[in-house]
Amino acid sequence: MKVAYYSPFVRPDADAASGAARMGTLLRRALEHAGAHVLVPDLPLTREPDGNPAVQEGVRAASERALSQLLHEIETGQVARPDAWFSYHVYYKSPDWIGPAVSRALGIPYIVAEGSHAPKRSVGPWRLGHAGAAHALQHARLLLAMTAFDRYCLDQLQPGRVVDFKPFIDTAPFKRVEGQRSFAGRLLTVGMMRDERKLESYRLVARAMRLLPRDVFSLHIAGDGKYRPEIEGLFNDGTAHGRLQFRGLQPKAKVLDLMAESDLFLWPGIGEAYGLVYLEAQASGLPVIACRDRGVSDVTRHGETAILCNTGDSEALAAAVLMLSRDHERRERMRVAAQDFVLAERSVEQAGSHLRSLLRGCV
Repeated sequence: MKVAYYSPFVRPDADAASGAARMGTLLRRALEHAGAHVLVPDLPLTREPDGNPAVQEGVRAASERALSQLLHEIETGQVARPDAWFSYHVYYKSPDWIGPAVSRALGIPYIVAEGSHAPKRSVGPWRLGHAGAAHALQHARLLLAMTAFDRYCLDQLQPGRVVDFKPFIDTAPFKRVEGQRSFAGRLLTVGMMRDERKLESYRLVARAMRLLPRDVFSLHIAGDGKYRPEIEGLFNDGTAHGRLQFRGLQPKAKVLDLMAESDLFLWPGIGEAYGLVYLEAQASGLPVIACRDRGVSDVTRHGETAILCNTGDSEALAAAVLMLSRDHERRERMRVAAQDFVLAERSVEQAGSHLRSLLRGCV
């Protein structure tokens, strides 16, 4: 089975700091595990983050030119004819103008993973992008919803065609932590510093650290971005002196090393679509402490692998850290459960098996 794969939002990149770029690569690998021969045509990105109608119109025109060229290449045998079209991350800022048209022209099913429908964007600066995304989602044979948040609106748009398909990671680099791990009070935060939602998460981390005993906990932060000076300033009141290290932007292998050396993973996750870093932390044997916001619940299990607090509650975050530092037995149960959860249920192989059955049902 040949499946054409297209990511209008971002180029897939297994080593990128961006979770979207990494998930793009993971989805391609899952398709291969499903037994598909994945075709990746050279097509334009459509992401327009600023709400500029003129830019959106230019993106649509470029997509229409790329569509005509692709259909010509398929008709003349320059490009293999796919049996299905699979698009990743379709929403009002990155509509898919190409996949539905190819699907209609070739009579093949159109599938979307991580599509998002936002009716409020039907008016305003992104109305063209919204129209393109809504058209694509309405045309889809299958909509793979990666979070409950996305599924809510997709079910209203396409009842009966939405399937849960939870986020996953490559679990190969992770090994089970055998025996009990002593507690050294080392907390780890991993998060980019490029937008205001990330900044709000760092504010909560800083407030939580002020509530914890100075001589018990240390915090290591991996991440970088334009808000880094402001974020560093959040911790410059002396409360974190001697127990805080900014590691900057780290390659994936180094982040995994930091996880292996830590005791708890602390990242509020305000506005996170879901956060692959939560799955990586749990696969490393780290209990997660976060907020119950957006898609965080879709990559953790509250009470089993994570403690999820109300959004914005820094006192609850600090209390969760303190409780797990003192309750050795619960911390160990959560550590084991975290690894079991991710390694058994959220691997590329598991995702590929799920995709295999879905593809067989619609191709």
